[in-house]
Amino acid sequence: MENEIQTEIQTEVQTGIKTTKCLNCGTEFVGKFCPECGQSADSGRFTMKFIFENLIAAFTSKDGGIWFTLKNMFTRPGAMVVDILNGKRRSYFTPFPMLFFALTVYILLFSITGSRSDIQAMEKEYLEAEETVDSELDGKAKTAVMGINEFQRLVGQGFKFYNNHYTTVFMLTLPLFLFATRAWYGKGNRKRYFRAEYLVAIAYSMVMVVLYRCIASLVFLFSKSAANTMGDLIPFVIVAAFTACFWKMLGFGIGKTVWRSLLAVGLYYLLLMAVIGIICGCLLLYIILIRHRLG
Repeated sequence: MENEIQTEIQTEVQTGIKTTKCLNCGTEFVGKFCPECGQSADSGRFTMKFIFENLIAAFTSKDGGIWFTLKNMFTRPGAMVVDILNGKRRSYFTPFPMLFFALTVYILLFSITGSRSDIQAMEKEYLEAEETVDSELDGKAKTAVMGINEFQRLVGQGFKFYNNHYTTVFMLTLPLFLFATRAWYGKGNRKRYFRAEYLVAIAYSMVMVVLYRCIASLVFLFSKSAANTMGDLIPFVIVAAFTACFWKMLGFGIGKTVWRSLLAVGLYYLLLMAVIGIICGCLLLYIILIRHRLG
């Protein structure tokens, strides 16, 4: 009799418990978070308060916040990368969203500080290449001059595309960084770490480089020459960032990591120049062939 009463009481208690249906996966659950996908039970409509609170949390939270990640990136970058690769990831903002965030900040600063104006002047110079052809030139010479002018305009279009799609171009060069670092950071480390794990360290390294470029854009407001000097130092900044993020991961000493990072960055620029050279060569050949047919 007592068992039956207890069963009835438990049933009444259980049926009185309020359940929530997850708006993300449809699971019925009790509590504040869905046990299947982890979404909060309180997932109502978006409000300005909700947006503001999430924006503040993204910067200040110690649970995956941008500020916390930035602080560690500049105080203990190597240890941070090792923590993340070892699974301690909850406290850090993930690498590629962090990189996209840094690139977004850079593009905004690049546009509003006026540092874009020099690049736009270069674009205009190439895009407005005049076809001034001497009347005394023969057919082949005229074709060559016209081809050069057309090539200049194509280069101008290339500059314009680069500046309007900086993030896309930047991300497309990451495989070159991956190849260069794996080539120079040792066979043992190639076996020890997956390519994706190399990309994690590369992404955080490039965040540091992009933030440096953000500072250069701000410096442009006060001194154009100083900003240009900072721009000239970008290869060395990349070496420093790679050294900071990779040295604990690789297990090398600082000196050896600096040397190998220098070789890796040098290889990256050689690969980049080779790719650009192939593209320009193909474009020039195409223009020559088109002009030859028209001539």
